[in-house]
Amino acid sequence: MQTLPKLNANILNIYVRPEIQLLLYCASTKRDAAKTEQIKSLIQLPNLDWQDVISQAYKHGLVPLLYTNLNTICKDDIPKEAINQIRHLSYANSQRNLVLCAELFKILHLLQEKDIKGVPYKGPILASTVYGNIALRPSGDLDIIVQQQHVLEFKKILISLGYQPLVELTQREEIAFLEAKSEHSYNFFHDEKKILVEIHWRVSPEYTSPIETKHFWSKLKPFPFAGITIHNLPLEDWLPILCVHGSRHRWERLIWLCDIAELLRTNPEVNWDYLIQVTTELDCKRMFFLGLFLAHHLLDVTLPVKVLRQIKADTEVVALSSDICQSLFTKDNHNPKFLGRTIFHMRVRERWQNKFLYFQSFLRWLMIVRK
Repeated sequence: MQTLPKLNANILNIYVRPEIQLLLYCASTKRDAAKTEQIKSLIQLPNLDWQDVISQAYKHGLVPLLYTNLNTICKDDIPKEAINQIRHLSYANSQRNLVLCAELFKILHLLQEKDIKGVPYKGPILASTVYGNIALRPSGDLDIIVQQQHVLEFKKILISLGYQPLVELTQREEIAFLEAKSEHSYNFFHDEKKILVEIHWRVSPEYTSPIETKHFWSKLKPFPFAGITIHNLPLEDWLPILCVHGSRHRWERLIWLCDIAELLRTNPEVNWDYLIQVTTELDCKRMFFLGLFLAHHLLDVTLPVKVLRQIKADTEVVALSSDICQSLFTKDNHNPKFLGRTIFHMRVRERWQNKFLYFQSFLRWLMIVRK
């Protein structure tokens, strides 16, 4: 594999301030001598804004990786107040992840008792399988995928545990909700534990991507987790799903790119022809390419030449990557309004019928707002 050029103050012709450069160099479980030296150089800058570093790290889900790298490389060279704050946030994340992990174990065990396959999505499982440590990736809630026919049975299990739906629905409304193309998760909250559980039967709303459980359920394999055996996808099959998720949220958090980068580093023997074929069939190839291209430029991920050539051939991917970087690197960046997000989602789809499907969702939203 070729060695990529190291990060500098410009990515895709967009200036990257030192605080973000530091985060990018620390956004990995692996570091070489060159990255280590870059980190040491950056923390010596007299005008480095540590509160901006910490704020951006928290926003992008990078506090655990930032603390792990700084604590290993140069903890004595960092202002005491800053390193203590980063340490506190990192420890709090570890404690939260342990709580979520225990709750996930309990829920998966109850699903197994009902003979329901539940596939954890992101969260502690992703941290364990990709990062090798549940403490290295923040988990805000628990996302579990089941087949659509098991959603209501899963709901009963959550209610028995003290969870309540965020939105109360009548039986008729509930059926319509599960059938709606605009929906993909049924959300429940435990007020005492402060835990949100999202039941997924699709990866995202159908107007974002058509990926459903039927597209990958036959590929599930047993995976050991916390003393039980759960069902999980082979690592490379998570790549399109993670790229769809990141694109759905316009790659607003760097941790989603770290997921892609870490997965590729831990699973180098990727069947690229298979993934390109699958993403083409499901009309999410541009989302897939966008995630890869951003990880390549921002996190030093090495891609095969033939894959990189295909990505660059799609000029829309290059243009979208530049727009996303502009948002990520601007200090006081603001997320685009609904119309801007709609245009992005239309651009990231390749087939006109799917662009139109997303545009229809915008028109429905507009009609609701005008009422």
